[in-house]
Amino acid sequence: MPPNFPAILRPQGLNKAAVAPSLPEPQHHHLPAWVRRAHGLAKPILADELAALDGEPRRRLEEAIATLIAGISSGKFSQAFRYQEVVALGERLLSEHRRDSAERQRAQRALDAARRRVSDRLRDDASRLQPEVATRLNRELRSAGDLEAIAGVGAELQQAVDSARSVEDRRRDREVDRTRKRIQRAVPRSGETDQPQDWQDVLRRLQQTMRESEGESGTPVAVGTDSPRGA
Repeated sequence: MPPNFPAILRPQGLNKAAVAPSLPEPQHHHLPAWVRRAHGLAKPILADELAALDGEPRRRLEEAIATLIAGISSGKFSQAFRYQEVVALGERLLSEHRRDSAERQRAQRALDAARRRVSDRLRDDASRLQPEVATRLNRELRSAGDLEAIAGVGAELQQAVDSARSVEDRRRDREVDRTRKRIQRAVPRSGETDQPQDWQDVLRRLQQTMRESEGESGTPVAVGTDSPRGA
């Protein structure tokens, strides 16, 4: 090697590729032996860097390698001093590529977790939703491509569930009110009778009232006649 030729060093942590891409060889009828040795040292390193890259980072490294070898092939043998420079470029591109990949993976994990939370809520509250609403929300959740879109599906789901719960609460309140009125009709007001009313009398009156109410609601209601526990 010529004096002051920069050492060609393999970056720490660079894995050997299972299938390394092929690199072009410098072509010149007077190619010096030291240039061949330099290329032989740099070639496996650059091939492993290329194998670990994809997309735009790989294209940039391929372009740098092609430019270097084209210069050497044109007779500019001093370009071989730049092998370590191109190796360092590949190391930087690989470091950036790893950071970007890690960030994309973190973002994807956050997206998957948010989608899973809304999906679990959809499954748990499916019985409260109309089938067409549940189907539409599931479809929108699957197609949501970012956290904002997933949050929008979650907000719409919460609104639908709140509306369904409100309907359920009103229906329950009406049932409680009807039952209270039936009991009030079955129990005589104070002063209507001088005879004490035991629980059997109250139960008979309640049964009579509910039989009379069957014609109104169309739904038979059964009331047990067994005595209370401990009576």
